[in-house]
Amino acid sequence: MAERVFARKLSKAGFVAVEFFGHTGYGIDEISDYPLFTPNLIEVMRQTLSPSRQRHLAVAVIVRARKPALG
Repeated sequence: MAERVFARKLSKAGFVAVEFFGHTGYGIDEISDYPLFTPNLIEVMRQTLSPSRQRHLAVAVIVRARKPALG
């Protein structure tokens, strides 16, 4: 999900001062450690994705926001 979309959803939920930082990229080698990605799926990804795409599959971010006190 794009950061701007996520920020808009947080805003609709009442959060303010939304900040994104700590961006960490993940490629096939990094995601293969997670049980969500089976060895078969990792192999299909290695065979079908270009080498440059294999190095940039996902980005993790840290999000900081606050919810104002009511009243």
